[in-house]
Amino acid sequence: MQSALRAVARSATSLSLVLVSTSALAQNKPFPHSGGYAGGFTPTGGATTEAKSSYDFWKGKYLKSDCGGGNVRVDNSDGATFSEGMGYGMVLTAYYGDKAEFDGLWQFTKKNFNQNGLMGWHVTCSGPTSGDGGGASATDGDTDIGFALVVAVDQWGDSYKQPALDYLAALKAKDYVTCQPTGRVMATNGDWDQGCVSENTSYFMPAYYRVFAKFTGDSFWSKAADDAIAIWQANANGSSGLVANEVNQSGGLGPQPKDYVDYNGCRVPWRAALDYLWYGTPSAKQFSDKIATWASGVGIQNIVDGYNTDGTPSGSGHYTGMNPWVGGFASGAMTLDQKTVDAFFGYFKSIDNDNGVYYGASLRALYLLMLSGNQWEPLSDGAPPASGTGGTTSSTGGTTGSTGATTGSTGGRTGSTGGSPSGASGKPGQNGGAGSATGGGATAGGSGGATAGGPGTSSADGGSLALEGAKSSGACGCLLAGSSHGTPHSMLAAGVPVLAFFGRRRRKLVPRFH
Repeated sequence: MQSALRAVARSATSLSLVLVSTSALAQNKPFPHSGGYAGGFTPTGGATTEAKSSYDFWKGKYLKSDCGGGNVRVDNSDGATFSEGMGYGMVLTAYYGDKAEFDGLWQFTKKNFNQNGLMGWHVTCSGPTSGDGGGASATDGDTDIGFALVVAVDQWGDSYKQPALDYLAALKAKDYVTCQPTGRVMATNGDWDQGCVSENTSYFMPAYYRVFAKFTGDSFWSKAADDAIAIWQANANGSSGLVANEVNQSGGLGPQPKDYVDYNGCRVPWRAALDYLWYGTPSAKQFSDKIATWASGVGIQNIVDGYNTDGTPSGSGHYTGMNPWVGGFASGAMTLDQKTVDAFFGYFKSIDNDNGVYYGASLRALYLLMLSGNQWEPLSDGAPPASGTGGTTSSTGGTTGSTGATTGSTGGRTGSTGGSPSGASGKPGQNGGAGSATGGGATAGGSGGATAGGPGTSSADGGSLALEGAKSSGACGCLLAGSSHGTPHSMLAAGVPVLAFFGRRRRKLVPRFH
């Protein structure tokens, strides 16, 4: 009997090894996998250990399977989920080779598709939230989801190819606009927004667009990449290089100017630098270098969580050592020089993984993936695009190859000019500011932060943040001297106004310091 049991145990062990081996072989690029960057600098000594540790923490705390049926979601710390978080989660699980988790996230994303084939920006296990236009989309989350599907094709094979192509077609048709009179392609704030008037600059992802161009053979995406950088450059402050939260197609400010950088805009250097790392885009380097040089002059340990574009702290800039900010600038410094990257990374790695709860932990994991050199460029190993025979050529450093023909629509928008699908409450205005001039949640560009377009309740710079509980070893959440907002903290409080800000940036905040 014991002999028989030992034989069964040996068989089970062998089967387990076969399954593990098969799973490993199914990944084309298991982590760590550094294909090398075309340009830029990674921290001396690497950051792979920190990257994996941060990912493991994020995965253990924020990935949830509580909706059942094989669905996996990224929790925003209050039991709901943002499409932004789903995009982050799909990108991370694809790069780390966690196929089961990726498939569960994609399943939950599809479960929450709206009529345009894009995910609602704010959902629960039961579906979109009511009262805040939860079924309307948000372009940053949508774009990350589309990119993650392309990574999945590279990681696990062609079973993801058609879903990626279908999704990118919906993304192009509903979230991107060819503006007139400039002719520039511009990311809107979501499928509810006509675009071109007051668009979120942190939603621009030029490196991802160049991947889309190669994957689809559609030069629309190459133009979107070049135009995104041109708009950034048109708005960039001459001293700091910082760009405003929201701009129009010419790079000017919108009808309700937001000439500041908040927890949205801190992501811009990260998005810009990747275009240089992968493609050597000169304009991306020039743009990113300016910001990194300014941040170096301030001192990374002194960077606060809110700035006017001239580089002076804004009314909401009180705390140093916040993951979204420090990591955003550390990632951006990868275009500049080794000394700056090493200094910024040295400080960043001392910050706690959960600083900033869901939003900070998610961005930390993504920033470290890039800093570690493991965010390889999809399709960079000579894989042909899914349609056509050539890649795209960008005047500022896009991928090489014959230019693919543009297919499908040119990105024009039709249909609703704003508001949620029901038209009842409208999508929240950007950081509590205006909807589009034609009605992005309120009549004639009124405030879109509250139900029916009513005004939000915080100051114009986005309001103060509620923070609690020091978590890191001396490099996180330090309150600036002279501030009147209470004791030093590092973690964001689990309050709906605060969490709404960190997950869906376009709300106004109710100040939470007392």
